Amino acid sequence: MKICIYFITAALFCISCTEHKKNNFNIQGKVFGLKKGTLYLEKIDLDTIQILDSISIYGKETFSFSSNIDEANLFSISLNKSPNKKIIFLSEPGTINIETTLNQFFAKAKITGSKQQDLLAEHDRYTKEIQYENLNLIRDRFLAQKDGDLKKTNEINNKYNQNLKRSYLFSANFAINNNKNMVAPYIAMTRMENATPKLKKQIYDALTIEVKQSKYGILLKKELDLTL
Repeated sequence: MKICIYFITAALFCISCTEHKKNNFNIQGKVFGLKKGTLYLEKIDLDTIQILDSISIYGKETFSFSSNIDEANLFSISLNKSPNKKIIFLSEPGTINIETTLNQFFAKAKITGSKQQDLLAEHDRYTKEIQYENLNLIRDRFLAQKDGDLKKTNEINNKYNQNLKRSYLFSANFAINNNKNMVAPYIAMTRMENATPKLKKQIYDALTIEVKQSKYGILLKKELDLTL
């Protein structure tokens, strides 16, 4: 009887260990000011959003999620499934930490522990400066058109296109320099929508075999097959 109990206990322990090992994606976090609500961990694909885990918050600000993923992917954490309370981030298997505030759920989000997210944030800090400049140019172009100033309108258009080209060239160089990371094909697909297929192909050709075989590497290849 004792031997039987021993084997049952050992079997249950092995199952427990196996289940624990499967959870290779762990998130620890805190939402300052949150007293009640439901947080959702979501996996974002091109056309679908899959809920991986959820937790109800009552009287505490901390939370944790645990799941299993095969490779780096785009994820989000949302509060009560509100589109205005959503943090979107890239992450690979591992443990990451997310801290934010209830009132500025997205704007104040601080994400640490994900190399892919760190690289994407580094990329976006530069390109957002160009985006802000182009937003001002759109405003100036509207005023120039309103005044019937064709010369100024053309000058603004040229500047706008130069900025766009500068942004795409920066993105391409950034992706190529980080060709060992999944963020490279992700940038080509999501930050260079209107770039030429030829420029995107330069990124794809520079990717390592492992990254080419990743989710976003495969998707980039499919896109290029349709456009080249």
